[in-house]
Amino acid sequence: MEKNHVRAQRQGQSARQAMMISGLNTIYRNTSSTHHIQSKQRTEPRIYFLDITLDEINTQYSKIHSIIERGRLRPKGTELFFVTNKLEHFILSDDAIYEIRSHGNGSNTGTSTVLYEYEPIDGPNTTVSVTDKTPVLLDESYYVIHSHDDTKYRAVLSSYHIVIRHVKKVVKTHPKSMNAFVFLLNEDETTVIDFYMTTENGVNPQQGTDQDRLTRTCKEDIGSFVEHFKLCS
Repeated sequence: MEKNHVRAQRQGQSARQAMMISGLNTIYRNTSSTHHIQSKQRTEPRIYFLDITLDEINTQYSKIHSIIERGRLRPKGTELFFVTNKLEHFILSDDAIYEIRSHGNGSNTGTSTVLYEYEPIDGPNTTVSVTDKTPVLLDESYYVIHSHDDTKYRAVLSSYHIVIRHVKKVVKTHPKSMNAFVFLLNEDETTVIDFYMTTENGVNPQQGTDQDRLTRTCKEDIGSFVEHFKLCS
């Protein structure tokens, strides 16, 4: 047996225990993707609800918004939802996608504007049944985000491009939750233009059936949001 496959035996631990532990490969050991997501170097996988249309969400959104607000405004320590809103600006051209971000420069001269290029990376699409009434599509495609500070990806805008703006509303059941429900709305927040869930660590890297692609915790959070928002009758 190669030396790098042997776990050191700790005091009070039998050789059998040490051998068994060394063979365990838990789904929580691979944290590189989560690191890149949290450091804003890439975007999260998205989870789409197959049986809920955009028209249905827009019809229900006023009620969903009220549910979110009631949960968000409960006394501190009893909140059901934690919400962040962000107005996002994107430039779409024939050959690239850029996000426009404003950054404070730590002085009294205001902020600076920075372009970030979004490089698409194709990933597998998997249909998963969270419950009998909740089939979802797990889209593991993502964008790698390149700062304009990297000369390799310095932005050169095409003559043909458009600027789009939308509000991204991210809803979590805990401030540090790895799973979130996301609404994309127009600038006036009157119309939902897209909705999905995201996960930072809810995709199971182990081989298995399609139903094993999402972790138990991620599935539980999906079910929780479906129940709270009354998305499935």
